[in-house]
Amino acid sequence: MDNITEVVALLRKQTELQRQLLDGGDSAVSVERDLERTLQRLAAHPHALSAVLQTARALRRTPDTVTEQEVAAWGCLN
Repeated sequence: MDNITEVVALLRKQTELQRQLLDGGDSAVSVERDLERTLQRLAAHPHALSAVLQTARALRRTPDTVTEQEVAAWGCLN
């Protein structure tokens, strides 16, 4: 469940970083670096990421709005 928790947090961070890039607020180079690190951390947990994405698809929501409890309740942990 720890990996699910981290993946959910990383997906939320990814969404926020992408918004920052679109808004043009902070230094784009810094935000892009942070986004790349976030994507690398997501890639380190392929099973947890898949579980979150499957749950989001099943609930017809974006992945950054899914909670750890919903992933567990949906049964996508295996």
